[in-house]
Amino acid sequence: MRSLKFKEPDSKSSSWDTSVYLTASYLTGNAKADQLLNQLRKDFTGQKRATAQSLFYGALRHGHKIDSALKELCSKPPQPELKAIFLVTGYELLSAPDERGPQIIHHAVERSKRLTGKAQTGFINAILRKLPSSLKSIPQEQLAHYYSHPEWLVDRWKSDFSIETTKKLLEWNQQEPTSYLKIYQESADPRIKELFSPTQWEHFYTLAPEANWQRDLKPLLDTGQIYVKDPSTRIAPDLLAPRPGELVLDLCAAPGGKAFDLAASMERTGILVAVDLPGNRIKPLAENLSKLTSEKFRTALIEKDVLHLSRVDFEKIDLPTQYDAIMLDAPCSNTGVIQRRTDVKWRLRRSDFDHCAQLQLQLLSTATKFLKPGGRLVYSTCSIETLENANVIENFLASPNGQNFELAQKVISYPWETGHDGAGAFLIVAR
Repeated sequence: MRSLKFKEPDSKSSSWDTSVYLTASYLTGNAKADQLLNQLRKDFTGQKRATAQSLFYGALRHGHKIDSALKELCSKPPQPELKAIFLVTGYELLSAPDERGPQIIHHAVERSKRLTGKAQTGFINAILRKLPSSLKSIPQEQLAHYYSHPEWLVDRWKSDFSIETTKKLLEWNQQEPTSYLKIYQESADPRIKELFSPTQWEHFYTLAPEANWQRDLKPLLDTGQIYVKDPSTRIAPDLLAPRPGELVLDLCAAPGGKAFDLAASMERTGILVAVDLPGNRIKPLAENLSKLTSEKFRTALIEKDVLHLSRVDFEKIDLPTQYDAIMLDAPCSNTGVIQRRTDVKWRLRRSDFDHCAQLQLQLLSTATKFLKPGGRLVYSTCSIETLENANVIENFLASPNGQNFELAQKVISYPWETGHDGAGAFLIVAR
């Protein structure tokens, strides 16, 4: 069978075509889902883009289940481009009433002619006609296949939690995520109550259906009055609770969401220094810091690997070398945010957990070097793994670097309990 290669979407491409292209690109490349979306044509906007994004994320969210069903239908794994067609169509079949199945399949076969040529039509049609019954035949007891997760990951959770708890987590991950916004200046715009609906979490809102992104949201985002973020993001800054006038260090800070929380707690007085690796995430971090800066509130940005951070990096731009409070939002496996970042379960590998834990311990040991005596540090992740949360803290406190520190408080968010993303946050203080 000849190799297939889809062309990049053009002005004639439909949302469906684009979603298949995105899915095939994800299966064959190294880019994350959001990076692929950002690479789409600038004129591909509005409802067309929204539909393509929904189909793309749906294909990834349910892809492991669809892949399991395909193994019963294909004698060998299909080429990535064909698999992308099956994943997108499979998602459509799973999310629509049974009676719409023939229409969905007919549309997929017709659109595939443009993408693959007529030579593949018979094979595509034959597989898609059998796909609905194959999907229905997967029993719920096969948790990994039924809830569309890697089997090794489900086995890990069953060992760490329990079968019932794992089932709750899997059900949570398969739901469509809710988009939340945090409002920092609730009295700044009289339309706030019209545009947003309050939630059980203070300052967090959902968007009213009639709100328009360009007209209503962008001006508020540009001025820093609101920020798109999940309620779980409040946990770590609330635990650190920086005070007005303090010196605060935000490590692994990009893209800058927690900086808004820290600044609000500081009443925008004092100094906030953000540190992150040079790269694409620095630009949004710099833009977010610029929205916070004022005469009373100095912000600064250091582009540096935290592991190589030294006093010299601070001194050469006339910054303090020790801080009252430090936020370390460490890189992690992201297992607490799979509902929101569904491609995580495609990217994760067994070895990632140990690698993350090793890096996290190194970052924590480095971060404490910049803490004042009596200072506070919050170590946080968006992981639900004990290995990346409690174990990292325990290993640090038991190490020579941790002898002068103690754990003061911890908060763990398990999504099936809290109703928002998962997270871990630990407040340690210097004696």
